[in-house]
Amino acid sequence: MRDFVAKTAIGGSEPKRDVVGTLTFQEREDVALASVSARLGQEETVKAKLQTVCGIPAPEAGRWEKGETSSLHWLGPDQYLCEEAFAGPLDLARRMETELAGIASVTDQSDAFTSIDMTGQGATGLLQRLTVLDVEQMQAGAFNRTAIHHVGCLLRCNEAGTDFSIYAPRSYAISVHHMLIEVARAL
Repeated sequence: MRDFVAKTAIGGSEPKRDVVGTLTFQEREDVALASVSARLGQEETVKAKLQTVCGIPAPEAGRWEKGETSSLHWLGPDQYLCEEAFAGPLDLARRMETELAGIASVTDQSDAFTSIDMTGQGATGLLQRLTVLDVEQMQAGAFNRTAIHHVGCLLRCNEAGTDFSIYAPRSYAISVHHMLIEVARAL
Protein backbone atom coordinates (compact mmCIF):
# COMPACT_ATOMS: atom_id res chain seq x y z
CA MET A 1 0.00 0.00 0.00
CA ARG A 2 1.25 3.49 -0.82
CA ASP A 3 1.74 6.21 1.74
CA PHE A 4 -0.08 9.27 0.45
CA VAL A 5 1.07 12.70 1.56
CA ALA A 6 -1.39 15.58 1.63
CA LYS A 7 -0.30 18.62 -0.36
CA THR A 8 -1.64 22.14 -0.48
CA ALA A 9 -3.05 23.46 -3.75
CA ILE A 10 0.29 25.12 -4.55
CA GLY A 11 2.09 21.86 -3.85
CA GLY A 12 3.68 22.21 -0.43
CA SER A 13 3.23 20.33 2.81
CA GLU A 14 2.37 23.67 4.46
CA PRO A 15 0.54 26.69 2.98
CA LYS A 16 2.95 28.70 0.81
CA ARG A 17 4.05 32.15 1.94
CA ASP A 18 6.10 34.42 -0.31
CA VAL A 19 7.42 37.92 0.26
CA VAL A 20 8.46 39.81 -2.86
CA GLY A 21 9.48 43.39 -2.22
CA THR A 22 6.61 45.05 -0.37
CA LEU A 23 4.09 42.34 -1.26
CA THR A 24 3.21 39.27 0.79
CA PHE A 25 1.38 36.29 -0.70
CA GLN A 26 -0.20 33.77 1.68
CA GLU A 27 -1.88 30.56 0.53
CA ARG A 28 -4.93 29.82 2.70
CA GLU A 29 -5.82 26.21 3.45
CA ASP A 30 -7.80 27.09 6.57
CA VAL A 31 -11.05 28.18 4.92
CA ALA A 32 -14.21 26.26 4.09
CA LEU A 33 -16.32 27.39 1.14
CA ALA A 34 -19.86 26.53 0.10
CA SER A 35 -21.91 27.97 -2.75
CA VAL A 36 -25.59 28.68 -2.17
CA SER A 37 -28.11 29.09 -5.01
CA ALA A 38 -31.66 30.08 -4.19
CA ARG A 39 -34.33 27.94 -5.80
CA LEU A 40 -36.95 29.57 -8.00
CA GLY A 41 -39.42 31.54 -5.90
CA GLN A 42 -37.30 31.21 -2.74
CA GLU A 43 -34.94 34.16 -3.32
CA GLU A 44 -36.16 36.38 -0.45
CA THR A 45 -36.54 33.42 1.90
CA VAL A 46 -32.92 32.42 1.25
CA LYS A 47 -31.71 35.98 1.92
CA ALA A 48 -33.59 36.06 5.23
CA LYS A 49 -32.30 32.61 6.20
CA LEU A 50 -28.70 33.55 5.35
CA GLN A 51 -29.05 36.56 7.64
CA THR A 52 -30.10 34.21 10.45
CA VAL A 53 -27.57 31.43 9.75
CA CYS A 54 -24.52 33.61 9.01
CA GLY A 55 -25.40 36.65 11.08
CA ILE A 56 -24.88 38.99 8.14
CA PRO A 57 -27.07 40.27 5.33
CA ALA A 58 -26.81 38.77 1.85
CA PRO A 59 -24.48 41.07 -0.12
CA GLU A 60 -25.51 43.20 -3.08
CA ALA A 61 -24.09 42.63 -6.57
CA GLY A 62 -20.30 42.95 -6.69
CA ARG A 63 -19.96 42.97 -2.90
CA TRP A 64 -19.09 40.75 0.07
CA GLU A 65 -20.06 41.03 3.73
CA LYS A 66 -18.02 39.94 6.71
CA GLY A 67 -19.59 38.65 9.91
CA GLU A 68 -18.20 37.47 13.21
CA THR A 69 -17.49 33.90 12.08
CA SER A 70 -18.39 33.81 8.38
CA SER A 71 -18.52 35.92 5.26
CA LEU A 72 -20.86 35.96 2.27
CA HIS A 73 -19.85 36.83 -1.28
CA TRP A 74 -22.20 37.68 -4.16
CA LEU A 75 -21.63 35.24 -7.04
CA GLY A 76 -24.60 36.11 -9.25
CA PRO A 77 -28.33 36.75 -8.99
CA ASP A 78 -29.46 34.92 -5.85
CA GLN A 79 -26.16 33.01 -5.63
CA TYR A 80 -23.66 33.38 -2.80
CA LEU A 81 -20.36 31.96 -1.62
CA CYS A 82 -20.16 31.37 2.12
CA GLU A 83 -16.74 31.25 3.78
CA GLU A 84 -15.84 30.14 7.31
CA ALA A 85 -12.85 28.74 9.12
CA PHE A 86 -12.29 25.12 8.10
CA ALA A 87 -13.79 22.83 10.75
CA GLY A 88 -13.75 19.54 8.82
CA PRO A 89 -14.49 18.07 5.40
CA LEU A 90 -17.96 19.10 4.18
CA ASP A 91 -18.84 20.56 7.60
CA LEU A 92 -19.91 23.97 6.28
CA ALA A 93 -21.73 22.59 3.24
CA ARG A 94 -23.65 20.02 5.27
CA ARG A 95 -24.68 22.61 7.86
CA MET A 96 -25.80 25.06 5.15
CA GLU A 97 -27.62 22.26 3.33
CA THR A 98 -29.55 21.43 6.51
CA GLU A 99 -30.38 25.08 7.24
CA LEU A 100 -31.46 25.81 3.65
CA ALA A 101 -33.17 22.49 2.89
CA GLY A 102 -35.80 22.83 0.19
CA ILE A 103 -35.11 26.51 -0.53
CA ALA A 104 -31.55 26.48 -1.91
CA SER A 105 -28.99 24.23 -3.52
CA VAL A 106 -25.69 24.03 -1.63
CA THR A 107 -22.39 22.78 -3.02
CA ASP A 108 -19.11 22.37 -1.16
CA GLN A 109 -16.38 24.47 -2.81
CA SER A 110 -13.59 23.95 -0.28
CA ASP A 111 -11.59 21.68 -2.58
CA ALA A 112 -12.61 23.50 -5.75
CA PHE A 113 -10.94 26.82 -4.93
CA THR A 114 -7.84 27.91 -3.13
CA SER A 115 -7.42 31.34 -1.62
CA ILE A 116 -4.28 33.44 -1.88
CA ASP A 117 -4.13 36.60 0.23
CA MET A 118 -2.04 39.39 -1.25
CA THR A 119 -1.10 42.35 0.95
CA GLY A 120 1.21 45.32 0.71
CA GLN A 121 2.04 48.40 -1.29
CA GLY A 122 2.03 47.60 -5.00
CA ALA A 123 -0.95 45.22 -4.91
CA THR A 124 -2.96 47.51 -7.17
CA GLY A 125 -0.09 47.84 -9.66
CA LEU A 126 0.31 44.08 -9.81
CA LEU A 127 -3.40 43.45 -10.36
CA GLN A 128 -3.56 46.14 -13.06
CA ARG A 129 -1.17 43.99 -15.08
CA LEU A 130 -3.15 40.78 -14.63
CA THR A 131 -6.86 41.66 -14.76
CA VAL A 132 -9.25 43.90 -16.66
CA LEU A 133 -10.92 45.10 -13.47
CA ASP A 134 -10.39 48.72 -12.45
CA VAL A 135 -8.67 47.69 -9.23
CA GLU A 136 -7.70 51.29 -8.46
CA GLN A 137 -11.39 52.02 -7.91
CA MET A 138 -12.07 48.91 -5.81
CA GLN A 139 -12.98 49.70 -2.22
CA ALA A 140 -13.10 47.36 0.78
CA GLY A 141 -16.11 45.10 0.32
CA ALA A 142 -15.83 44.75 -3.47
CA PHE A 143 -15.97 41.22 -4.91
CA ASN A 144 -15.84 40.34 -8.62
CA ARG A 145 -15.23 37.55 -11.09
CA THR A 146 -12.25 38.14 -13.36
CA ALA A 147 -9.53 36.39 -15.29
CA ILE A 148 -6.02 36.33 -13.86
CA HIS A 149 -3.43 34.86 -16.21
CA HIS A 150 -6.25 33.50 -18.40
CA VAL A 151 -7.79 31.68 -15.44
CA GLY A 152 -11.28 32.48 -14.15
CA CYS A 153 -10.85 33.68 -10.57
CA LEU A 154 -12.73 35.59 -7.90
CA LEU A 155 -11.15 38.78 -6.54
CA ARG A 156 -12.03 40.24 -3.15
CA CYS A 157 -10.90 43.65 -1.93
CA ASN A 158 -10.28 43.57 1.83
CA GLU A 159 -8.65 47.00 2.02
CA ALA A 160 -8.47 49.44 -0.88
CA GLY A 161 -5.14 49.36 -2.66
CA THR A 162 -3.23 47.03 -0.35
CA ASP A 163 -5.19 43.93 0.69
CA PHE A 164 -6.84 41.49 -1.72
CA SER A 165 -7.86 37.82 -1.69
CA ILE A 166 -7.73 35.81 -4.90
CA TYR A 167 -9.84 32.67 -5.18
CA ALA A 168 -8.36 30.50 -7.93
CA PRO A 169 -9.55 27.09 -9.09
CA ARG A 170 -7.48 24.55 -7.19
CA SER A 171 -6.33 22.87 -10.41
CA TYR A 172 -4.82 26.20 -11.58
CA ALA A 173 -3.46 27.38 -8.22
CA ILE A 174 0.18 26.73 -9.09
CA SER A 175 -0.14 28.64 -12.37
CA VAL A 176 -1.92 31.63 -10.79
CA HIS A 177 0.57 31.70 -7.89
CA HIS A 178 3.50 31.55 -10.32
CA MET A 179 2.16 34.47 -12.34
CA LEU A 180 1.55 36.58 -9.21
CA ILE A 181 5.13 36.02 -8.06
CA GLU A 182 6.63 36.65 -11.51
CA VAL A 183 4.77 39.94 -11.94
CA ALA A 184 5.64 40.99 -8.38
CA ARG A 185 9.32 40.43 -9.16
CA ALA A 186 9.03 42.55 -12.30
CA LEU A 187 7.43 45.54 -10.54
